[in-house]
Amino acid sequence: MKLKIMVAACGLGLALSPMALGQKPDDLTQQVQRLKSTSAADRHDAIDKLAEMEDARAVEPLIGMLKDANAEVRAAAANALGATPDKRAVEPLIALLKDEVAFVRSAAARVLGQMGDKRAVEPLMATLKDPNSSVCAAAVMGLGALKDERAVPALLLLIREPAPDVRAAAAAALGDLRDRRAVDSLIILLKDEMREVKLAAALALADIGDRRALSALNEAVTGEREEETRTKMQEALRRLRAAPEQ
Repeated sequence: MKLKIMVAACGLGLALSPMALGQKPDDLTQQVQRLKSTSAADRHDAIDKLAEMEDARAVEPLIGMLKDANAEVRAAAANALGATPDKRAVEPLIALLKDEVAFVRSAAARVLGQMGDKRAVEPLMATLKDPNSSVCAAAVMGLGALKDERAVPALLLLIREPAPDVRAAAAAALGDLRDRRAVDSLIILLKDEMREVKLAAALALADIGDRRALSALNEAVTGEREEETRTKMQEALRRLRAAPEQ
């Protein structure tokens, strides 16, 4: 009798779920079902498990969770989509850049960088004006990952931002872009009062490989008192010295 029902269903073009067929649903199906839980903790846990699977079948359900009522769930869904980059997620993540909660916007900005889709460049550049410095820094990191030269002028303006996390992120992103227009600004950052900023500038100069920065970087290494920072800056200096003449 069960066989006749299955044949009839196939003849009608119906897709029976594993549960309808009396079979145990696979783990992905179970986790997708848990996304409907009334418990935010359960939904969050299901998202984390779907992220671990890195299965493209989870993309659409995860996109749907970007509109969850719970901010932590929305952020988790954005991060999960970064584990399985898929073009379908780009526009929904761009929309999430306008979320009312800052850490959700930050998650969207970081993941858009991981997607590698140039549609995100202009929305991320607009996000550089976000009033929350953490969101701005995340947008900077996203732009650095996308490596689009259109972002260089906007990133150069952030060199003088009051928030050190933004200055450091801008330096790192300019290094990722390997754009020589950034050299003079990065040299200025070698004298920044914040350790993470001047170290990011040193590493960025090494990434760009413009030997015009050798004297300034050598001076920064000599004057650095903090041992760990000095050691990392010395490595950047060695890399810069090894860069080919332009």
